[in-house]
Amino acid sequence: MVHKRFFACFVLVLAVLCALSVPGYAEESPFPEFTILDPNVSFWTTIYARYTTTQAVVHDNLKLDIVYDVIDLVPKGTPGARETNRARMKKASKTYTGILKRLAEDPSCQDADCLRVAALFGEEADAQTFLKAGRRVRLQLGQKNRFQEGLVRSGAYIDRIRAILLSQGLPEDLAYLPHVESSFDINAYSKSGAAGMWQFTRSTGRRFMTVDHLLDERLDPIAATYAAADLLKDNYEKLGTWPLAITAYNHGAAGMQRAKDVHGDYPSIFKAYKSRSFKFASRNFYSEFLAARKVAMNYRQYFGELELAAPVSHASVCLDGFVAIDELCRHLGVEETKLRALNPALRGPVLNGQKRIPKDYRLNLPGTAAFSEDNCLAGMLSDIYHDKQKPSLFYRVQRGDTAGKVARMHNVSLNDLVLANNLDGRATVYVRQRLRIPQVKKPVLAQKEPLPEGAEKRADKSTVLKKLPQPDQAIVSASLPVAGEMGVSRRPGPTPAERIEETIVAIRQPEPEPVPLAKPLVASAQPAADENAFAFARVEKGVKKPVGTLHVRVKETIGHYAEWAGVRASQIRRLNGIPFGRPLKLHQKVRIPLGRVSADLFESRRLSFHETLQKEFFAAFKVEETQRYRVQPGDSYWSLCHKKFKLPVWLLQQYNRGVDLATLQANQSLIIPAVQSIQRDQTTAPDA
Repeated sequence: MVHKRFFACFVLVLAVLCALSVPGYAEESPFPEFTILDPNVSFWTTIYARYTTTQAVVHDNLKLDIVYDVIDLVPKGTPGARETNRARMKKASKTYTGILKRLAEDPSCQDADCLRVAALFGEEADAQTFLKAGRRVRLQLGQKNRFQEGLVRSGAYIDRIRAILLSQGLPEDLAYLPHVESSFDINAYSKSGAAGMWQFTRSTGRRFMTVDHLLDERLDPIAATYAAADLLKDNYEKLGTWPLAITAYNHGAAGMQRAKDVHGDYPSIFKAYKSRSFKFASRNFYSEFLAARKVAMNYRQYFGELELAAPVSHASVCLDGFVAIDELCRHLGVEETKLRALNPALRGPVLNGQKRIPKDYRLNLPGTAAFSEDNCLAGMLSDIYHDKQKPSLFYRVQRGDTAGKVARMHNVSLNDLVLANNLDGRATVYVRQRLRIPQVKKPVLAQKEPLPEGAEKRADKSTVLKKLPQPDQAIVSASLPVAGEMGVSRRPGPTPAERIEETIVAIRQPEPEPVPLAKPLVASAQPAADENAFAFARVEKGVKKPVGTLHVRVKETIGHYAEWAGVRASQIRRLNGIPFGRPLKLHQKVRIPLGRVSADLFESRRLSFHETLQKEFFAAFKVEETQRYRVQPGDSYWSLCHKKFKLPVWLLQQYNRGVDLATLQANQSLIIPAVQSIQRDQTTAPDA
């Protein structure tokens, strides 16, 4: 009897071991390498480990094992490189599209190029095969040099990231995901506003960490790692497998749940799922992760010996009060540049002294014996804590005011007022314009401060305009918010633009001249109005609490309005009769309860949000040129921005002032800005 039981157990164990050894048995590996993914993983492995950013691979965007050619490009930074490379890539795309077109017309074409390309598809390829392939020609820049740079950078954080992931009960190999997202660049930004090593968007980032005008923890590699762990864990709990959870990191958990509901497991989704947003990037995201993991784990095989960055060592303390950064550095004897480097989450208003470091922020300090936990860091700082944040001061321009008069009224220098509000050379101000009054430690007489040549006299003697700017003048925001508001200033050091907390600047901008690149603007999403771009259309002051009416602008949601007004989103929905789940439409009228905040405070928060969007974008991208585009039947502002030109909607609006993007008409003319990265190499050419 005992022998029979033993034999039965032995057979059961043997059966389990055999099952585990079967290729494709996915459940035992957190990151299964399905056979259907082999061509894609191989493709991305060569992109990461063989081809550099001076090479572009011409390939089929669906069947990645079909590679037509590899073309050489001019190194970035070479004069004329962008134009030369764009021409070469366009020529290559046109060449192979033409070859496939010829094959679609005559699959038996004996032309040498046709024979070579036809051989890539096999003997069963027919006219329809080539016709469809002709629409799928795509170019991918090599990434070998960029991946190698990422490997070097990863040395500073990879061990800490692994430890954090393990502490959260997650597979430690998820630590390789930043290779796909950012190449371990903590300052990376995308066109869509994703930031940091883990590439969190603002909305997703705020679910797991602090993202506002004082702190942006997306840029802190450790804080962002904890947030990424939470997001990945959440994805896994919802979707059940790591291929789905990792793809959801790019595509969103809701989108992957819909795909799972339709197709079930990951291989089926990869093979058959189609949606408006599940395109090349989402479909390849898991394959890219597998390839990046493979290359990073075996980097010596591909790159030889590398000297990785030394791990960053630091101590940390949770602040029990508000503290100014300059006081902190003096008190602890730490160089401000070193403190900034250790605390990349601190934003412009804190770094330039306009605001104090917030209470409860976990401050990173050099990992020296002086700042060990044994030395009671919290106690060392108690003498410099403040109970409150620095207040912000604003002034609404009245009739008869000049910039010089406002400066004297508040005992600040005229030059500081001009810089803080980005005023023009004449220091022009307008009735109802909101000016930020700069905070200065030692008030300086205005007349002793230098201004742009000839501006001082003009500013003091000028008379304010008696009405707001006309339609040929764009009302724009260059603001950082008051305490408790949204917004992020991305640049690491104080500049005149970062000293601005809130301003409404009028700049004459006749069409069709492009917006000045040195001072990117947030244009109104509607034709020029009688009030500043982000002010309420009207405010009703009845017996009950006041209510403001506004027009919905790009990127705004009911959640934003609720936060800026200090109320619940449900309250705004009830006030406007908007059912839960129904999204807002561009230009839609929405009434906002103003019982808890003033109209001015709400407007300043709204201004800061939009100004932050543009600051983040222009910190990573630049507009090099513009082109005219004729609206085609079926075009919408969403399809133009997200599918055809890969642009933020607000940027398209900015270059087309006075155009109602929500009601585009066929044959309507638009100005399309051409955007180029200024931080890092573009990873891909636009999809065909």
